Amino acid sequence: MFNNKSSINEQIQAYATIFKLPAIKNSFSSIADEAAKNNLSYTQFLLKLFEYEYEKKIQRSKEIILKMAGFPKIKTLEMFDFSFSSVDRNIINELSTLRFIENAQNVLLIGPSGVGKTHLAIALGYLATQSRIKTKFITAQDLLLQLEIAQQNNKLDHYFKKVINAVKLLIIDEFGYIKLNDNQANLFFQVINKRYETGSIILTSNLSFTKFKEVLNNDEALTVAILDRLIHHSHILYIQGDSYRLKQKREAGILLKTDNFF
Repeated sequence: MFNNKSSINEQIQAYATIFKLPAIKNSFSSIADEAAKNNLSYTQFLLKLFEYEYEKKIQRSKEIILKMAGFPKIKTLEMFDFSFSSVDRNIINELSTLRFIENAQNVLLIGPSGVGKTHLAIALGYLATQSRIKTKFITAQDLLLQLEIAQQNNKLDHYFKKVINAVKLLIIDEFGYIKLNDNQANLFFQVINKRYETGSIILTSNLSFTKFKEVLNNDEALTVAILDRLIHHSHILYIQGDSYRLKQKREAGILLKTDNFF
């Protein structure tokens, strides 16, 4: 298979390529040096190679799942300012175990703009990706736009299969800022219905549940059906407080403490 001029290193790299072991291909030499330095047996050296390949495979898997999640930026729970929020840290700690995903439960983050709903949603989603749980982040506006485009192209079933139902955690951000027409409201119901008791949703909204009807084309029956499926098997967090963004502006001296926009 190899010519006589092929070095041992070249042959090992070639076999690693054939057997799809990229980590071993790139690092076997340094691992071999370490094994020799520590007087490892051949068996121990082989185990080190396999362990390294496995660790890198897990790392690559996390990176791919994180990229596919589509977060606008990475937010973590360590970055969240609990001292400025009404959020119960014990509840967040429980959610961070990700048992709610295993149980196909929802997390509903309700509160005014700027109190950290999106941050918490992304942080929980990030934890999911690091546990190699397929996750999708999308704003309500983009979700409905993609649904309508798929519908117009007769690819709605494909979209549900490849996007909505292909992940264990679907994060829908900023529901409530745009009023939906009849078709959009029905498409949104289909999303909630298809994931009911099969996959978790994290939903952030600036609206109380009593205001959902106004966004959902004032369709009372549809609103009840959506809320029934969202709230059943869910963790509901009502977040109060001032806007983080306005707080930062005030601390930077850009806004006066007396400035109030609400």
